[in-house]
Amino acid sequence: MAVSHTIQMLGLIGAASYLAARLARGSGRAAFHRYAIVAQPRAALPPMPRGFIVRALEPQELAGHRVDAGPQVQARRFAEGLTCLAAFDAKQRLTGLIWLREDRHDEDEVAVRFLLPAGCCWDTGLWIAPQHRMGRSFAALWAGAGEWMDARGLSHSLSRISDYNLPALLAHKRMGAKVLAHRSFLQLGNWQWSASARPRLIRLDRDSGAELDLRGVLVGGG
Repeated sequence: MAVSHTIQMLGLIGAASYLAARLARGSGRAAFHRYAIVAQPRAALPPMPRGFIVRALEPQELAGHRVDAGPQVQARRFAEGLTCLAAFDAKQRLTGLIWLREDRHDEDEVAVRFLLPAGCCWDTGLWIAPQHRMGRSFAALWAGAGEWMDARGLSHSLSRISDYNLPALLAHKRMGAKVLAHRSFLQLGNWQWSASARPRLIRLDRDSGAELDLRGVLVGGG
């Protein structure tokens, strides 16, 4: 992506974030992430498309399907308390997944635990099988997520999206999502620094990570 086109598509800050991430990755020793923290309101989620069902899968059942997350990732997510919701079409084919959790989320791309506001869950790992990406699986997964949220009295689902990931940001905004904040992380060798996390500076080769408290972020209605 040419620099001028990057700036035109992403804006100055998004383009700078994109270029910083590329330069850090190219160094082989560093990584840079600037996330948009997005709040997806339950009220704006679509109804379940005709012919689809969405239900929670236990580890044994999920292991019998070919999905994007490997066995280690699946095991870690279940161990952390995430619920795996799977969409099935009228032919009982698994077409996609989304993972949800209340209270907090332990991020896997950076070493941080997000602490969530009351009435919110976290969504991560949304995946749709390649042969079903032009269909209604996306709507079905979000409809299922909405039903899961209703059963727990939740009003919003939060997630993090790289601030230069325009397709993901636009997909959320079409469902009424709002960007609550931006949070950045810089990793260099065995160290990670973030101005918004506590502690700001941590060693990546230790068991304990940082915490980023989102409980003071105003989600608002809708």
